[in-house]
Amino acid sequence: MKRISMVGVVASTAGAILAASTVTLSASLAVANPAGEDPYKAGLFPGLDRGGLDLPVEVPVYDPNPSSNTTPVPPDFKKPRELPPDTLPPKDDPRDEPAPVFFGEEIDGQTNSVIYVIDNSGSMTLSVEPFVDENGTVIQGGNRLDRAKAELRRSISTLSESFMFNVIFYDECTMSCWATKQKATAANKQQAFSWIGSVQPDGWTNTGMAVAQALRDKQNTSIVLLSDGSPNFLDCSMNYVGTFDQHRDLIRNENSQGAVVNAFGIGVATDVDARSFMMAVAAENRGSYIEIQ
Repeated sequence: MKRISMVGVVASTAGAILAASTVTLSASLAVANPAGEDPYKAGLFPGLDRGGLDLPVEVPVYDPNPSSNTTPVPPDFKKPRELPPDTLPPKDDPRDEPAPVFFGEEIDGQTNSVIYVIDNSGSMTLSVEPFVDENGTVIQGGNRLDRAKAELRRSISTLSESFMFNVIFYDECTMSCWATKQKATAANKQQAFSWIGSVQPDGWTNTGMAVAQALRDKQNTSIVLLSDGSPNFLDCSMNYVGTFDQHRDLIRNENSQGAVVNAFGIGVATDVDARSFMMAVAAENRGSYIEIQ
């Protein structure tokens, strides 16, 4: 499993390197200029303008496309919706219960709730390598949906009773376990497991509609999306195939609460279009993209 964080990473060693360089430079200046004169006036840096800096270095220039950037971001990437400062979620997770876990990844969020959005389109019938289900049984000859269901049950089973959850499956249309999210009681978990077991793979892939439906619950700030392919139809009647941008716009425009959408791609490692789409959805909605081999 490969996690690609869609938030910029700052190298933790940069401060240490700068500090070490400053000490070395200061020592060198002391030897070359024992009188303690201004090094610029002493002529130690001919042709270099101080420019108001404490160190004799050139003013850094920001490069928006550094060659060292190894995280692939779609060329048409759109920034997340800008929210007023007082509505931005805090960096620390304030929930008083352990966060949900899905495929070993802790799911971010600011409330004690989560909504799972799972692709059950026809391509989810494709076979997968043997895997271990939530009961510790090795499953041979299973398909993508079987693996998704096993992980879904595993994740739900660990939710505390104070947590609330719902599950949405989708092909060209959507279906949900309940009309609204419910508490994770033992009875509700069993009801969800029974319903999950009845879902079969079929149809197309209306990712935009499915995630937008989950985002209409404005009290929830945590979405888990799992899919194995590129989106297509944007209506249940299969009259209209939406572009990738239209699916992404539908999701982003519905996310007025600034929810975190973590996207899990299963079997998409060689599908450049599907992988790029899932990464963009995560990036535009404050989430991470996690690849399931």
